[in-house]
Amino acid sequence: MRERPVRLWVLLVGIFTSTLCIVLTLFYVLMMMEQKEQMHRDEETLMLSIGRQLASEAEVKQALREKKASPQLQSYTNELAKNYGLDFIVLMDQDAIRITHPDPEKIGQPFTGGDETPAIEGKESLSIGNGTLGQSLRGFVPVKEDGEQLGVVALGIKMTSLQSLILLSQKGYRKALFISLLLGGGIALFVAFYLKRQLHNLEPQEISRLLEERNSMLEETKDVVFVLDLAKNILLANRAATALPLATASEDGLVGQSLLTILPALQHVDFDKKQERLVQQEGQNYVFSSAPIIVRNQQIGHIIFLRNATESLFIADQLANTTAYATALQSQAHEFMNKLHVIYGLVDLEAYEELTIYLDDILKPEKEFAHRLAILIKNPLLAGFLIGERQKFLEKKCQLLLEIFPEIPQGAVSHETKVLLNLYQYIHHLLLQKHLTQEIFMKIEYQENQLQTSWQLAEEMLTPAEQVTLQQVGYFQQLLHEVNGTITFQEAQGVLEVTITNDYRKEQL
Repeated sequence: MRERPVRLWVLLVGIFTSTLCIVLTLFYVLMMMEQKEQMHRDEETLMLSIGRQLASEAEVKQALREKKASPQLQSYTNELAKNYGLDFIVLMDQDAIRITHPDPEKIGQPFTGGDETPAIEGKESLSIGNGTLGQSLRGFVPVKEDGEQLGVVALGIKMTSLQSLILLSQKGYRKALFISLLLGGGIALFVAFYLKRQLHNLEPQEISRLLEERNSMLEETKDVVFVLDLAKNILLANRAATALPLATASEDGLVGQSLLTILPALQHVDFDKKQERLVQQEGQNYVFSSAPIIVRNQQIGHIIFLRNATESLFIADQLANTTAYATALQSQAHEFMNKLHVIYGLVDLEAYEELTIYLDDILKPEKEFAHRLAILIKNPLLAGFLIGERQKFLEKKCQLLLEIFPEIPQGAVSHETKVLLNLYQYIHHLLLQKHLTQEIFMKIEYQENQLQTSWQLAEEMLTPAEQVTLQQVGYFQQLLHEVNGTITFQEAQGVLEVTITNDYRKEQL
């Protein structure tokens, strides 16, 4: 069974709290170690200071000289040790014999531990040693008079007592650590739920999936998509945007540029409201849609969609042409039997004059156009397109005369057929805007996986400037490139011949 992923707020609280615990614990341990060392240094300094004070007192010097302490001196040293938190203050002569001690029974006995030797030799010293009171921190101060050493003042505190002092001083720090951990945990919960709310209560895996889905949608859509900031600079552009005329070669090249530099036709468009309109860029028509991006009731940018209007219109025309082609073929199936019956009846009645008139009527090119296309063109999309185009020219009182040689096979690559029809549609759309002659001759020739299509026009229908413009239109050049096509212009005796040569691979049987 698949494990359920850890929820975001749990993960955030865990990370934040763990980090806080590690940092605070490390800080606490280091601080306690430093405080322990400081306590040791303070106690050492205190013992040496008290020892120097005692060593300078006349009563102490006299007791060491006489090797006997008065009851008042014994009481004084014990009270002094108690006042400063020490466990013992001992006076010893040069033979390390105790003159004073907190335990009267130990007076007159040798000092134990062996760490008093440097002090007997005249040097102050500090050490940790074992004596009758157990392990203790000790300080030794020599007592001298007129350059002569009389004895040593030994001061000490048991290690257990020192540890108790250290623990007592750390009590406040432990309380502060506990409060800090509680406060940190509360802050961690607050931050976790705040971030969770900012992320619309989405988990990391959900955010990742949404991002991948969004990127896939942007990259796979054929519409151009731009996300802009308030200054109309591009923040995000999909793959289709790089195919725009004047666009740079990569998505990273578009990011950061001004949209108005790439699409000057949008200079006077108001991006702050939802709208749709038709714009033209480099001879290609686009349906432009824009909408403001609102986050928490504040506008932060704009989103722009550009849909290829030319391609949409061409597809609509192809659908209408295909429908007309199918309808014409369907009607032929019904008319064929009717014509046979009429011919049979006229022959049976021996009305040969009427039969001749009837045959002349049904054999007119207009009547047999669809039938001939069905024989010469095996590609129904191309045949239907030519039927529709011929009708468009007829509405302009112009005959579109077709010559097809030899027959055109079914295309193996549907994309090549679609691009070819777009090329034809672009040329015809341009011609239909002109003042047409009575006839335009169109010739389509197939040879070795290539189609060569030519139009014979009146010379004035396309001026040299219009010819140059046609070759520079980005959309038209893109169509030519997709089918490895070329376009040429030839003028002779007042006739302009426009020829397009392109790939057209036939379907293998």
